[in-house]
Formats: sequence, C-alpha cells, structure tokens
Amino acid sequence: MVKFMVLMKRQPGLSRDEFKKYYEEVHAPAALKRFPIKKYVRNYVVVPPGATDPGFDCVTEFWYDNMEDAISTARVWKHQGGLGDEATFIDTSGEISFQVEEGISK
Repeated sequence: MVKFMVLMKRQPGLSRDEFKKYYEEVHAPAALKRFPIKKYVRNYVVVPPGATDPGFDCVTEFWYDNMEDAISTARVWKHQGGLGDEATFIDTSGEISFQVEEGISK
C-alpha cells in the first residue's frame, strides 16, 4: 500500500466544527466515490485551552493499493482542480502534502 498525508487549514471565517462537518458530510463522500482511495482517514486537530495552535486543522491520510492509483488520482486532481469545492472549506495556500512510510511498534 501507498500512503500520503496532507496538513490542511480551514478557510478563515469557518469554525473548526463547520470545517469538520463540511469535510465529513460533503467532501469526503464525494472523494470516495470519485477516486480509488483504499483508506481515507481525517485526523482533526484538538487545541486544548492554553495550548498553541499548530497552524493547521486536519491531518488527512490517503491510502492507495499501489503507486499507479495514487499517481492517477494526483493527475486527475491536478487537471480537474480537485473536486471543485476545496476553496469552500480549505485554505489551500497553506496545504502541505507528502508521501510517508509507516513504522509500527510491536
């Protein structure tokens, strides 16, 4: 399997709850229908009182069966501008994405 992660920040003016609701109810279901994503995990940042905000709101994990599926998704994403709704809830100017390899402790 191939895994990518993305650090996402919500659009200014959206609360964390509004960001999460849109991502879960609108964007994620559409992405799962459109792309060959094997596993799709959204990890929402929780900032305890008095803690420093890390500067992003979600760490998203995309899992694919193979690199070909990941590359085809990236190509379609780039040429079609994603799903077209990202600017509704994501501040894409600060988005950071990267491929990772997991290390699992036993």
